[in-house]
Amino acid sequence: MPKRLRYVVYSLLLGLSVYMYYVSGQRTSVPNAPQQQQYSLLADPLRKTASLGVSRTSLTDVFERAPFNLGFDFVPLADGRARFVGRSTDGQTTLELIGPPEGLTSANLMAALPEQSLLVRLRNVNAVSILVDRVLPDWAEGPDWVGVNIDAAFSGRGASTQTNGKTVTMFRAPRTETLMITIAGPPL
Repeated sequence: MPKRLRYVVYSLLLGLSVYMYYVSGQRTSVPNAPQQQQYSLLADPLRKTASLGVSRTSLTDVFERAPFNLGFDFVPLADGRARFVGRSTDGQTTLELIGPPEGLTSANLMAALPEQSLLVRLRNVNAVSILVDRVLPDWAEGPDWVGVNIDAAFSGRGASTQTNGKTVTMFRAPRTETLMITIAGPPL
């Protein structure tokens, strides 16, 4: 990709990320309050999916450490549902966790897979694998499905499947090198 085009794409992605961050809602945090109390400030009236069966801390504990180093912020959705968003310092990885702390309803990972940076690519493919493994530990075919469908996602077809009632969707963000994977709980 030409250097100027790369700068334009990165600038657009950065602008979109900042826009999404500020438009998604005001930060609602109480200093020195535990995460459970922060969630209780918001109702969950529009919950459309059941729990994934994984707690927020089981994912944040992994993704806050190296090599991912995601910094998480409490950024509620406009409809009142709790959302924690973790971003890497280099802007190449974003993890969005939606739902109550004890049972998330959705996990969304946006991971850049740039051809020019092998380290970022390897880190983010590893992030996809860890997310699938943590959220769907009983899915034996998970690693194979991810490996096969990364190519499908980048070809523009995308991929979606269901396992144990949970929906896994993978696609490429248009005109970028960013892979997006969403795991949602069973519909209510």
